[in-house]
Amino acid sequence: VDVSGSMQMPEKLPLVKASLAMLARNLTAKDRIAIAVYAGAAGLVLPPTRGDDVGTVLESLGRLEAGGSTNGAQGLLLAYRTAREEFIPGGINRVILATDGDFNVGVTNQGDLIRLIEEQRESSVMLSVLGYGRGNLKDSTMEKLADRGNGNYAYIDTLAEARKVLVEQAGGTLV
Repeated sequence: VDVSGSMQMPEKLPLVKASLAMLARNLTAKDRIAIAVYAGAAGLVLPPTRGDDVGTVLESLGRLEAGGSTNGAQGLLLAYRTAREEFIPGGINRVILATDGDFNVGVTNQGDLIRLIEEQRESSVMLSVLGYGRGNLKDSTMEKLADRGNGNYAYIDTLAEARKVLVEQAGGTLV
């Protein structure tokens, strides 16, 4: 989850939180969810947690705040490492990147980011990218990252779109 300064526009971070809350309410005891942030430094806001522990997931989402620079590569590496450590054989193992696409610290070159994603997909962990907000959104870069991560890309600018992508079409988005 990108909680950098660029996510400070009023509609972005609340939309990310509301979107992920919708997703969380549809998880089950068989699911595992972790939340990594990468504003300033990467860190886990929520260690791997059972999907039916909705209260803990929602509490973690509530603690997200905007601020700092955006080191997307560092956050992605943490998310992939966490997914590999909690890998469920035969399950759906996926990193969901929620961002406005403004990676401005660390690895920012599109080619380098694509190589990083290609290396990580070898672990059988896929990548879905959710682009949020308006303005500096870098659609083409985010779509390429999702493609190289054997995943998909969706643009979310309203709660209705979030519901469509993360609830109504969850099978297509996450499977």
